[in-house]
Formats: sequence, C-alpha cells, structure tokens
Amino acid sequence: MNTGRKIRKFNPGTLQPDDEVREQFVVRQHEFDIVLEILRGNIDVSSCQHVLVVAPRGRGKTMLLARVAAELRANPDLSGSLLPVRFMEESQEIFTLADFWLETLFHLARESEARNPEFARELRETYTALTGRWGEQTLEEQARAAVLEAANRLGKKLVLMVENLQSLCKDVDGDFGWKLRGVLQSEPQIMLLATAISRFKGLDDAQEPFFELFRIVGLEPLSTEECRDLWQVISGDTVSKREMRPLEILTGGSPRLLVIVAGFGQHRSLRQLMEELVTLIDAHTEYFRSNMEVLAKTERRVYIAVIDLWQPSTTGAIAARARMDVRAVSALLGRLTDRGAVIWKGSGKKRQYVAAERLYSIYYKLRREHDEAAVVQNLIHFMVAFYSDSELAEMSDAFIAEAAQSRAIREGIKRAVAELPELDRIFSDMRRPGMEGAQPGKVELSGSLTVTDNEAAERLLQELFATFEKGEFEKVLETVDQVFAARSANLPRVPESLIARALLIKAMAYKELDDFQAAIVAYGEVVTRFGASDSPEVQGLVAWALGGKGDAERERGELGAAIAAYDEAVTRFGASDSPEVQGPVARALRRKGDAERERGELGAAIAAYDEVVTRFGASDSPEIQGSVAWALSSRGDAETERGHTEEALHTCEELERKLDSLPDGEKTEFEWQVRCMRTRALLIQENSRAAMEAFRSAYDVFVPDKMMSEMLHFVPDLIATGASAPDLVEILSSDKAKSETLRPLIVALCEYDTGEAEGAPEEVREVAADIIERIEQRIEARALKEGSSVY
Repeated sequence: MNTGRKIRKFNPGTLQPDDEVREQFVVRQHEFDIVLEILRGNIDVSSCQHVLVVAPRGRGKTMLLARVAAELRANPDLSGSLLPVRFMEESQEIFTLADFWLETLFHLARESEARNPEFARELRETYTALTGRWGEQTLEEQARAAVLEAANRLGKKLVLMVENLQSLCKDVDGDFGWKLRGVLQSEPQIMLLATAISRFKGLDDAQEPFFELFRIVGLEPLSTEECRDLWQVISGDTVSKREMRPLEILTGGSPRLLVIVAGFGQHRSLRQLMEELVTLIDAHTEYFRSNMEVLAKTERRVYIAVIDLWQPSTTGAIAARARMDVRAVSALLGRLTDRGAVIWKGSGKKRQYVAAERLYSIYYKLRREHDEAAVVQNLIHFMVAFYSDSELAEMSDAFIAEAAQSRAIREGIKRAVAELPELDRIFSDMRRPGMEGAQPGKVELSGSLTVTDNEAAERLLQELFATFEKGEFEKVLETVDQVFAARSANLPRVPESLIARALLIKAMAYKELDDFQAAIVAYGEVVTRFGASDSPEVQGLVAWALGGKGDAERERGELGAAIAAYDEAVTRFGASDSPEVQGPVARALRRKGDAERERGELGAAIAAYDEVVTRFGASDSPEIQGSVAWALSSRGDAETERGHTEEALHTCEELERKLDSLPDGEKTEFEWQVRCMRTRALLIQENSRAAMEAFRSAYDVFVPDKMMSEMLHFVPDLIATGASAPDLVEILSSDKAKSETLRPLIVALCEYDTGEAEGAPEEVREVAADIIERIEQRIEARALKEGSSVY
C-alpha cells in the first residue's frame, strides 16, 4: 500500500495553510478556471459579474471556494486587485442587511490580520462600535460605508464568499435580497461568490431579486477519471477504471463520500471495502443522524422512503413507500430538493427523485436491520447486480477468499445469491465443474492418493488444498516451503506424486498473488525434479506444470514463451496413451491455439485446435472430450474472426455432433456456444433473418447465472457486426425471468437505438452507459479491422 495525502472531508480551508489547500485540490480544475476567469474579468469593470456555485452537499463547493481564496492571496496578478473575504459555512447571525455588512467587516478583519495587523485592529474596533449601535436606524448604511471605505483604503475589490445562499435567504428580512442586489449592481468594489445546494426558485423567477444576477457554475458528479485521480491522491495507489466504477456508482461521484470511503481502504483492496464499510458507517453515524434529525417529521418520513427505495423513483412510488398522500409527498419532495437532500431528473410525470448522498441508503439499511451482513448484501446488490460487467469475474477468487475469512461477507453473499440467484455467476462462474479451461492453470488436486506409510503427508496435502481454496495463499507458500523443500529429510518416504501436487499448489498460489514470475519458477521446479519420471500419474502432473507455466507466461504477455511451454508439454508427452497424461496434453494444445489467436496468428491457432480434434476426438474420457469441444468452439470463433464463415458453420455442425457425449452441464454450455457461433457467422454473411433465429435459439438455452459474462460480450459484438438493436431487444424481452437479469443490457440497447431509456433506475443507466461504450468500442475496432488487410 502506498501512502496518500489526508484530505479534509468537511470544512476544507478552515485553519488550513494555502499551500495545503492547493495540494489537496485535485478535481474541479475546469470549474476553478471558470471562476478565476470571471473574477479576473471583474478587475477593471464598473459593474461586476457575480457567481453562484450550485451543487448538492459533498460535491466540493467549499473546497472550490477555499482554492479560489488561496489563489487570490498567492497569485501576484490577482492579489493586488482582489481580496477574498470568506464567511462561515453557515451564516447563522445574518437576519438583516446590516448583519450582512457587519459579518463582512468581521471576516475582513480576520482576512487582514496576517498581512496588515494594524488595519485589522481598526476594523475590529469599527465592528465593535457598530454592533453597539444595534438599535440605530442607520446601522445598515454605517456598516456598508465602513466596508466600502475599507475596500478603498486597501485599493482592492472585495470578493465576498458566502456559502448556502439558499438558507441565508430564507432567514432574512423580506427586503434583504432587493437591497443586496442594489449594492451589488452599483458598487464595483463588491463582488459576490456564493454557493447553494440547489438551484432555488428565486434564481429563475423574474419577480425575485436574484433573477439573472449570477453566472451559475454547476458541479456535476465526478467522472470515472476524476474519481481515479482523487483516489490516487488520497491513497497513493493507481486503480483501473473497472475497479473505480463500482465506487463511482456507490458514491454518486461525490468527492466527500469518496474521501470518506477511501479513508477506510487501509489495504487499498476495493473488495475489502465491503467489510470495512460497516466501520465507516459507525464512524460517521453522527453525521448521518444529525442531517436527518434537522428534517421535520413529515420531511423525514418522505426522505426515509427515498433512501430505502435507493433507486431514482417517481413521486407515486415514494408516496406508496411512505404511506402518504401523493400531493403531500410532492410538496415535501420540493422542500427536500431545496435543502439539497434530494435531487431529481426528468420532468413532469417522468420526474424521479433520489438521495443526493447515496451512502445514506446503506446507513439506513444498517440501522434498520442491525446486521453487518445486511450491509454486505446491499452493497453486493449495488456493485454487482447493477454493475453487470463480465470483468467482475476477475474478482471472484478474491471475493471467495474474503468470504472464507469474514462471516459477515460470507452471510451477505449467501443472502444476496438467495435473493437474486443470477449473482451466483460472480462466485461460481470461474469454477464450474468440468469447465477446466475457465481459469488458466487450475488443476484439480483432490484426486485419488495412494495411501503409504506417510499418511500424514497425504493429510497435509489435502489440508494444503483446502487452505488454497480459502484464499490463504501466503500460508500455502509458507507450508510448502517448510514441508516439501528439496532438502527435507522426510521426502524420500513421500511419493513423488504428492510432492509434485504440493509444488503445483505453490505455483498456483503465486499466480493468485499475481506473482507470475515466481509461479513460472515454481512450475519449472516440478518439471526439473520430476520430468524424468516414468509414472503416468507424475508425467501427467509434469504436463500440467508445463501448461501452467505457459498460462503464467501468457499473463505476463510473453506469448512466444507461453507457446514454447505448451509445445514442450506436447513434445514430451504427446505419444502417451494414458488418460492421466492425455488430459493435460490436450489442454496444452488448446491453450497453444488460444495464445496463437491472441497474437493474431489465426492460421496457427486453427491448426492447434485441429490437432486437438485429430489426436483426441475418439477419446472415451469425458474430461478430454470437454477439451475437444472447447477446441471446436474456439476453432469456429477463429474461423469467423478470419472471415471464413462457411468453415465456421461446418464447425458448428461438427460440434453439435459431439454434444451428446458431454455431461449435461457441459452440454448446455456448448449448446449455447455453438448457437452463438452460428449467429455470428450468419450475421457476417448478412443473413440477418437466419442470424436472429439462431440468436433466438441461443437465448433458449441461455442460463443467466452461468452465461451472463458471455452474453454481455456477445451482444455488443452482434451490434458491431450489424445486428438490429430492436430485434435483439425483442428477443431478450421474450422471456420475462431472463430479461429481468439482463435489464442493464436491454436498457443499453434501447438507449443506443433511440437515445432514451424511460423508467430505468439511475444505477442501471450508468451500467447501460458502460455497455454502450463497449458497443462503440466494438464498432470502432471492427471498422479498423475491415480497413486493414491482415486477413
């Protein structure tokens, strides 16, 4: 873990040196530049442009003002003409315009203290004298005159930085706004840089004093890239877009919430955040509670309905959840919007409301259910169910490992899967029985072990495998190094197969820790120590080691070295007729084809797949027949990719003839594969009607909790190849149960086709946006490919 900077969650700029504020200002550079440009343009004009920064709480309004103030003090081009005067975040003492000018004097004295203490003393004396005249009718004029005189003596314009303008305007006298507008429009020495948590009504009403007075600068939710930038500064670590997107969705792109979340990511494992989130909620309970307690009883009831519903919801849905009249709820939602507690999107009957700070939903569910696992369950729903991206499969092993160590995570996963069975793909998709190619290098080590006089070694091996399955990879490495090292005096009494299996587990543990070079060395140790064995069982393990070495080289991007390792497995053991050896050899050949395809050598890839079919097509072993089926499926994909669609269609027929020889679980998987392959080939042939019928037949055997990842890759490819989005939507919507699991995909197709996705929750639309981005990437990649001559 790297060490990042500590960034203020609340009250940035208060008692902070300017250089620290500048260092911690990571995002909002564009808005900062806009504000500075406006202020710079006010220097030499007789009527200033005033600015209002509008955004819900936690979006960075206070930090932006602190950064502007720091710049006005440090930048020589600005400091000679402009002086920042920052009010408190909540101006509790302002009820009249006289109060406003007195507060200006107070904060101006504070601002002047460091550079001109004598002047600051005079201002404080003036402030004290004026506050003693609170009953005089001319107090307002005297206070305003004192402020203007101070500006003239300084030879600078005053930039009054006032936060939560919407709250201030509710508490003041009725003529406050009109009087302030008159001063702001007539006195060039005064400019107002204010913030508001929402675009309150007075801004758009021609009968109100602030109508068209301000240049509005909005702070939108942080983009994925901005979230990554902020996370890197907080944590010192760089994370991928894929890792950041769930947190962006969770926090709604709120800088404050991202800082809060990052503060508990001590190990910088985003997956560990599930467990640490409970501590986060506990640490900020007072913050959540205080913000809810300030709401009136009926407002709180409506707000609780909003955060419990979680997703953007209509007034009717919120009213039903709150068990209140729709008209009353509509009025209360308006108040909550003005407070900045709720934000809305859409208009008229399509308007939907959601909590401005989404973490409140988790807070409420934790407090309501009194259960850590409930938080984990809800977080999994949020990060996984809504963010249905195939890349999440890469996280499955780490989720399983953490679940082994945390009862809350384990129970939360169990509940989430029970409620939405399609979530099971995240935790089981990598380990489907018989699908040995789904995870490179995964070897089933729990096969039959011959009992010897060293039964303790066998039990230790079984415990070692169980430790690996729990995700305790460091413990695996320590145990193997202690017990199965080459120098151990006990090894002569331990069968070679046990030692080889232990070393394979060690190599796999290194791979899980992403130490691929160490994994290659460990696989190599198996080959060196046991490569000369004449035992079919040990030869099979050596062949597995060579295949695992090739997989690790592929992970490093060394495709040439990977192919060499696969070739060595075939050269050494290709002539063996032992099923224990043929299995890993068939797999090595197939993986060689994958590596050739990965480096663009489609002809060599097809040749490798053909060799698997030729060598092992008549085998009676179900495991080997699985490799043959995978080779045929991969060959068909490569033929399609090469543009040889007729050959691909013949491969479909060949694979279909193999289906009855496969176990039921694998048969369904390959029925799906072959029908997808036929769809793609027919689409390339521009036979759209036949292609859609093939896709419909593929959808018939689609199993959401096993094939979701493939579907989310497949459909964007079909769009890029020329499929009609409405046709795909019609097919995907034909099965109600399946279509519910594919909602983000269907929303993405609708939005891609028409630009609209009515009624979709915001989180689903965000996932849909990612899918649309993937579609566009596929289209661009296909255009580039068709413009080249590589085939």
